[in-house]
Amino acid sequence: MNIVLMAILFLLMLYIDKKRGLRLFLSLVFNFGILIVIFYLVALGFNAVVCSLIGCFAVSCIILFFVNSDNIKTRSSLKSISIVLVILSVLIFAMAHLSRIAGFGYESYEEINMFSYDVRIDFTDIAISMILISLIGATVDSSIAISSALYEVYENNRELSKKELFTSGMNIGKDILCTTTNTLMFAFLGDFMTLLIWFYKCEYSFAEIVNAKTFAAEMIRILFSATGCLIVIPVTAYITACAIKKAKPEAENAA
Repeated sequence: MNIVLMAILFLLMLYIDKKRGLRLFLSLVFNFGILIVIFYLVALGFNAVVCSLIGCFAVSCIILFFVNSDNIKTRSSLKSISIVLVILSVLIFAMAHLSRIAGFGYESYEEINMFSYDVRIDFTDIAISMILISLIGATVDSSIAISSALYEVYENNRELSKKELFTSGMNIGKDILCTTTNTLMFAFLGDFMTLLIWFYKCEYSFAEIVNAKTFAAEMIRILFSATGCLIVIPVTAYITACAIKKAKPEAENAA
């Protein structure tokens, strides 16, 4: 069944855009391979946070440059994403230690009881890595949407100043923010629905649900993904506006 679904996805991508559709499908394969490599490196004892940051950067490069080619839009997006990852890494590190979401919740004890707990892995680093990997997709999506739209705005009106371009980028960000955050919310809650039903059937109180480690971990991932989308909007708008205005004089001088 999985092969059939992958074949349908591949054919639909080719139908929409043959050249870019093939690249997009290959990028999914490459990104999946990168995630597998990250998991193996962490299992071998490498630092999970460092591996995840490198992996997120590699995934961003594949999504941006392999699919969309090397241009002002993709370079600006990569710079913006790198800045956001650095900022959020510090916040995530602090939150993971304060909230104590590392490890497994009580709901998982029956499933893992038969396994050895001596895995010699820092589960706080694992929690940080999971949050970083969860937010990278939405952050890249928001960043490239703003940089691409802002570039089109400039192409249709080359007299816009850097400040006006930044304002346009912020307005574009406001338009996509609502749909992006709602997409994140429903994606995570859809994946979390089974556990919510389990909470209800076991007659958990609202306080117990909110304070459950598994629920808290999912909510923190949602909030950090939304935060990444929020931060990347002004960062991408500013970097793209600067890059566009810088590229214009250079092109004129070269001519």
